[in-house]
Amino acid sequence: MDAIVLAVSQENADALLDGKRSADHRALPPTRLPARAYLAVVGTGTVVGECVLGERAGRTAKGWTLPVTKPRRYRKARPLADFGLAKTPRSFRYVEK
Repeated sequence: MDAIVLAVSQENADALLDGKRSADHRALPPTRLPARAYLAVVGTGTVVGECVLGERAGRTAKGWTLPVTKPRRYRKARPLADFGLAKTPRSFRYVEK
C-alpha cells in the first residue's frame, strides 16, 4: 500500500479523525489508491494522525469522493520532517513508509 501526506485544514482533520466524516473530497485525487494517508494540518507543519483512503467512490460537486477508514489520531503531532518533507504539500505528496 502506498503512503501519502495529505494536506487538510484543522477542522477537516478533526472531523475525519473523530469519525464525523467518512470521506474526503479532492478535485485531483491520488492515482495509487488505496493508500495510507498521513493528515498534515495546513499552516502548522505537523501531522496529527493517519487513515486509509479507499478507491474513488464517484464524483460530486465537491470533487472525487475518497472513503476514509481506520482513522487514528496521534497522541503527539509529528513534524513533517519525519516524513521527508520540508513543508506541507498543496494537496498531497507520495512518501516512503
